[in-house]
Amino acid sequence: MKLSDVSKVLSFASFRAEPDDSSYSWRKRFIKRKSLLLSLSRDGVAWKSISKEGVLSETGLAEGALKDVLDDMGAELSELSDGGWCSVSINQRYVISLETNLTRKDASNDVLRATPRAILGSKTEKGKRYSLCHNPESNTSALLAVDEEYIKEIEKIFKSSGLKLGRICCGVFAMLEETLHQIQKAKREYEEKKNKESLGGILSVISCNGSVCILKSHSDKWTELRSRVSLFSGENVDSLKKILSPMISELSGEDQIVLNSTEEGSYVKGLLGDMAPHIKINDISKGSSLWKLMSKY
Repeated sequence: MKLSDVSKVLSFASFRAEPDDSSYSWRKRFIKRKSLLLSLSRDGVAWKSISKEGVLSETGLAEGALKDVLDDMGAELSELSDGGWCSVSINQRYVISLETNLTRKDASNDVLRATPRAILGSKTEKGKRYSLCHNPESNTSALLAVDEEYIKEIEKIFKSSGLKLGRICCGVFAMLEETLHQIQKAKREYEEKKNKESLGGILSVISCNGSVCILKSHSDKWTELRSRVSLFSGENVDSLKKILSPMISELSGEDQIVLNSTEEGSYVKGLLGDMAPHIKINDISKGSSLWKLMSKY
């Protein structure tokens, strides 16, 4: 055994997850290592670095296409990460739909990645990569489908710029999953207190760099889902208003809105307040932000 191997065992380094081991969370893969988070949108590239102490630190934003941004700033961004490792959130060329009666066998997501037809049957499309989020209280599921060519294109651009991809996720879908998890947790706590009043329906509004996903639920059932890519930019939320209008018009006084949004959240929250002045709005954006989710999982 080499002296370096003995040193790794004594320092527990040999038991740490490798940066390219996707079976571990991002946090566990980069213990005492710097890494970089990036969010890709139609308008440009946003980033947030993570220090060796695991703290979210430097933030930046560059307008333009991904290739142009990395050609100009690849070396600079690489310095923010040990080994150039990045976790990337995509916000284009995906579809989120509401499906029913999909199988929920153990390791179904692993099967979905390897042989999607075994899970989706005739719904399977060639050239797509999938992910699922199931409703634990009913037979509905949120299905994410991403263009495989787009993922390969991103991988090629990063490789040519000298950066390494440790993970690719869909920001909106990750925020949707976290929102649903928080809602489920709140429901359990509410029921444990033996409250007799109904929680009413919930309209979940997810906004990530201008892309949105809106899910309506009632009595533990997911009833309607609308998803749009690059729907709006900044404070220009008129297009979002058109999609929200029919869904908000059906809300009653006992219903509520749950908002989870990236930096443009103030504009979305303002719009919701104007459109539904008598509906309670729970903004969970700060505790469930995209950067926190990407650095944790």
